[in-house]
This record gives sequence, structure tokens and C-alpha cells, in this order.
Amino acid sequence: MELSLYTHPSDFSENQAKGKTVIVVDVLRASSTIVHACENGVERIIPVASVEDATKLLPTLDRKKTLLGGERAGMHIEGFDLGNSPAEYSSKVVKGKTLIFSTSNGTVAITKSASAKEILLGCFLNLSAVATHVISSRARKVAVLCAGDLGRLSLEDFVCGGYLVDRIVNGTRGTTLLNDGAVAARTLANALGDIGEVLRSSSHGLHLAELGFDDDLEFCSRIDKYGTVPIVTDGRISPQNCHRR
Repeated sequence: MELSLYTHPSDFSENQAKGKTVIVVDVLRASSTIVHACENGVERIIPVASVEDATKLLPTLDRKKTLLGGERAGMHIEGFDLGNSPAEYSSKVVKGKTLIFSTSNGTVAITKSASAKEILLGCFLNLSAVATHVISSRARKVAVLCAGDLGRLSLEDFVCGGYLVDRIVNGTRGTTLLNDGAVAARTLANALGDIGEVLRSSSHGLHLAELGFDDDLEFCSRIDKYGTVPIVTDGRISPQNCHRR
């Protein structure tokens, strides 16, 4: 297996996605929110890169069964139904609904991976499930794409990516070739023990805490809470294409 890690989408091109299994990691908070929404019965999720894409898509769907969700700079988008806090995506709110979802970093990374053979969503909440899925699929070329923060490295994504690299390497028979990003992230992940502290001390974690989202930091730091692996197929995530361990 060839296993690469990229620190943010600016380092990742469409050609680099082709033929690969791409794991998009946005711990705070797109990946975590999507996994949580899938667990709570959302009918489908349509990730889009921009607010404009979301608002253009909305009139083509049944408004009574469709929610707009996402954030910019960590904050609720004016006119949207939901922000980007997992706490907002309860079963009561999302079950049976279509969610059009746009965030500053996570959905940008998803849409940039469109040419991939398979796109998975990973975070601490479904860490083992994602690693198991990749190992069992016998993928030959895998890329961990950290969503980052507006073109900059995000500590929480980098460490989570390192955990994924470590679990995939340890569970894969034969040789695994790592790029420098994967080696560095794995090394750092193995040196850090308190995931909660990683999130609380990261620049984006500090920003979210200032906005009052301390509970999100705690929630998003939980390892293996869920066994769901959201898979993006034709630009959509639905229960039919969510792998469950």
C-alpha cells in the first residue's frame, strides 16, 4: 500500500486524488458532525464547497424535508437552519431529512477529492471503523487529506491523521510506503496521549472555545464512539453508502 498524508487541501490536487481512497479528516468539526448526523438517521448529506452552491441547490429540493447546515469562521451562516455543532444534529432534527452542508474547510476538502476512487469521512469518533474499512478493502493507494484551517495545518486533523496512519499500517499485511507527511503525523500521534488536550490547545480549538463551543471539543475528542464510515458517492452521503462496522 502507498499511504500519503496531506496537511491541507492546498497541497492536494485532483490528479493526486485519482484512483485513490481518500480519507477526509476535519475533526473540528465537519467530519465529526457528518458522522454524528449519519448515526442519527439523516436521509442524505450533500456536501458543497460554498454558501452560494448551497443556496442554489436548495430550490431544487423539497424545502420541508431539506436542511441547510454549516459555518463560516466557526459561526452559524445567516439564513441556514443549522450551524456546525454536532449537538445541533440530533435525531429529532435530522432523521429522514436531506442536509445540504457547507463548511469553511471540510466540505472544500471533500469536493476537491471528487476524482478519487472512494471518499471516506474520518475523525476520532470513527477512527477504528475507518481504519478497518480501508484495511478490509485492500486499497492500494490511500491518501489522508486533512482539512486544515484555510490553507494552514490544523493540529487536531494532523494528529487524527497520524492515528489513522498508525492503525492502517499496523493492520495491513505487507509493505506500506509512507510519504513524509504520514511519517510525521504518525510520529506525533504516538507521542501524544491526551486527545482532549490536543483539541483544547489547538488554534481552532481555542477559537471554538472563545465562541462557546467547549462541549464540542469534548465530544469530538471521543475515540471510537461510532462505527459508521460515511462514504461520498456521486457527491452524496446516504445511509445506503455508509459503511457500519
